[in-house]
Amino acid sequence: MKFNKISALILCLFLVFVSCETEESLEITAPGATFTLLEPSISNINLNYNLPNNEAFTIVWNDQLTTGSANYMVELSPDALFESPSIIGSSTTDRFTMTVADFNNIVLDAGADAFEPFTVFMRVTNESNVTNIVSFSVSSYSEAVPVITNPDSTFSLVLLETTPNDEAISVSWEDPDFGENSSVDVIYEVQFAQAGTGFAGAVTESATDMTFSSTHELFNETVLNAGLNAEEVGSLDIRIKATIEMDAGNMERFSDAVTISVTPYSIELAPILYVVGAGAVDAGWDWTTPVELPLQGTKYSGNINLINDAFRFFTVNNDWGSGQNFPYYESVGYTIDSNLANAMDGDSNFQFVGTPGQYFIEIDTEAKTITLGPPVIGPNCNFDQLWLVGAGIVDAGWSWDTPVALLCTGNGTYSGNVALANDSFRFFTVNNDWGTGINYPTYEGNGYTIDSNFSNAMDGDSNFSFIGTPGTYFLTVDDINKTITLGPEQLQCDFEQLWLVGAGVVDAGWSWDTPVALPCTGAGIYSGQVALANDAFRFFTINNDWATGINYPTYEADGYTIDSDLINAMDGDSNFFFNGTPGTYTVTVDTGNLTITVE
Repeated sequence: MKFNKISALILCLFLVFVSCETEESLEITAPGATFTLLEPSISNINLNYNLPNNEAFTIVWNDQLTTGSANYMVELSPDALFESPSIIGSSTTDRFTMTVADFNNIVLDAGADAFEPFTVFMRVTNESNVTNIVSFSVSSYSEAVPVITNPDSTFSLVLLETTPNDEAISVSWEDPDFGENSSVDVIYEVQFAQAGTGFAGAVTESATDMTFSSTHELFNETVLNAGLNAEEVGSLDIRIKATIEMDAGNMERFSDAVTISVTPYSIELAPILYVVGAGAVDAGWDWTTPVELPLQGTKYSGNINLINDAFRFFTVNNDWGSGQNFPYYESVGYTIDSNLANAMDGDSNFQFVGTPGQYFIEIDTEAKTITLGPPVIGPNCNFDQLWLVGAGIVDAGWSWDTPVALLCTGNGTYSGNVALANDSFRFFTVNNDWGTGINYPTYEGNGYTIDSNFSNAMDGDSNFSFIGTPGTYFLTVDDINKTITLGPEQLQCDFEQLWLVGAGVVDAGWSWDTPVALPCTGAGIYSGQVALANDAFRFFTINNDWATGINYPTYEADGYTIDSDLINAMDGDSNFFFNGTPGTYTVTVDTGNLTITVE
């Protein structure tokens, strides 16, 4: 133990001696003053256009070189070498803050593409003193709006119906904040509106690759929908709408408007198409007796006598300037019957090149066809009848067991007595086919004036609803004048049909095997197609009952005016005798006006 104490003492004395010697030779130096930009806590900044006044970033520095007041400059550069730095702000304190909107503008000016990550470098200077460099990756948003480069305000356009598929207009634009390699999905649309409306009710069309084009036919529809008037020069505003869909809310930008001059053409169909020309025998080249083809829905149609000569269609009576010749229909895409050709007569009229005679001509403006077929005998409608089904139709109900037929009773007109209840129903063009229904908005949208006793049922299918006093009415659907009307119940016929038998009725002969029926078409009128030969026949009120026959003198005695093609056969029974040109005719017995006609 003694030895250990002495050793410890010696060791302590040694350490004291060494320590004193070291203290005399050690020199302590304080660290130098610095000017340091502190590393930011974030390195990625996504600028939110919905929060333009929020803080985008704050940088802080430590200046040990400056005493007293100082004026610090904050510099930004797109490269770490600061070859072309820009001063983005100043501060008299040790920190600097910038809003989202201000910083977004600076980043775009530095060369960033909107919504694409872009690295920026920052430093702070104070006279000759410069801090270290810090960097951020910044995603900016677009501030510039698209700029229309074509067309300009000098552009003027006359749209032509005769060049429907030719390009009418091309619109192109630039979007300055987006580079060629931008990965951002920008949805571009072109908006058109009548000038001065502030794009209220604008027509919007989709576009791709910052271009848009449209044909004469399509752009004409656009212009009319935008509010310009057909056949008048109008001013049309155009602008670009650019949309970026984002979780934080869609970003929409609009270009400045460009105003152009446009003259659209009318797409409204004339109610009647008139035929004039030597080829149309009953018309000739004057306006005294033009052949009239009424419009039913989207079709003009009617019987016409044609010979091998020229004619033309006109949309306005007694107006040569409204003519539509062969090249007109050809240019707008019609398929034209092979019996019709270009007359090549200077006016390029139609030339009938078929066998002269009577034809049924139809101009279908929807299918774009002109066709010739056998003449139609009797009333001419698009359908033989319309069918009525629904709880509002007392004799029908919502099934196809007993639909009510509304017969074609005149050109483009369907009519008949119908028992109505306060419920809904619909018109149909084909029996037992729900897919052929025509509801209230369809007629309304096609410009029909509808009787006030009908309304939209608002039942999911928008059927008709009868809201008048329940009862039987005479219902008429007029496809030419575009009306649906109700009137008092009209007197029906005494019989469902008259029967024709005799050698003069080709399909009957003198037996009851195949009598020809002349159905009641309403209001005491029996009418139908009958093939007639130069021989005798008689009317009968009951099928297979010779005793119900009505001969020529009976009608004559009752005061009937009888068609000149029908005479007394003077054959013992005084039957009727057809004395005209054999063929198929419409025979009508009108018990109200006391007439018998053959047409």
